[in-house]
Amino acid sequence: MYAKAYAQSYRQIDLAAEVEQASPHRLVAMLFEGFLTHVAKAKVAMRTHDYEGKARNVQLAMNILVGLKGGLSEDASPELANRLYELYDYCERRLLDASARRDESGFDEVDGLIRQIKEAWDAIGAHENNLQAEVA
Repeated sequence: MYAKAYAQSYRQIDLAAEVEQASPHRLVAMLFEGFLTHVAKAKVAMRTHDYEGKARNVQLAMNILVGLKGGLSEDASPELANRLYELYDYCERRLLDASARRDESGFDEVDGLIRQIKEAWDAIGAHENNLQAEVA
């Protein structure tokens, strides 16, 4: 019993330390990772008829989408920011609908959409890291 509580505390401390040291790019990547994790957990909870767990993880995933929408900036590309906002908004609605209908395909759809954005985001980070390495 205590071991589980200690392990949870250490995970929270590790996460807090990672967030504190992360670049803005890494923070967004962590949001994508968190979203995908919560969608996967919601899907498993639904399969095992743990509807409380499903609802909790859907809510956490939706909170992440709200955070992603709030972090969009139109400075570089207003069109891109608008399209991402619409995508995140669609994912919120689709996730809520999939949860209400217990529709696994809805969970798969939002997972696939955000996974594509995450892969593009990760590629940008890899490109930036390569450029920094060349300069150094």
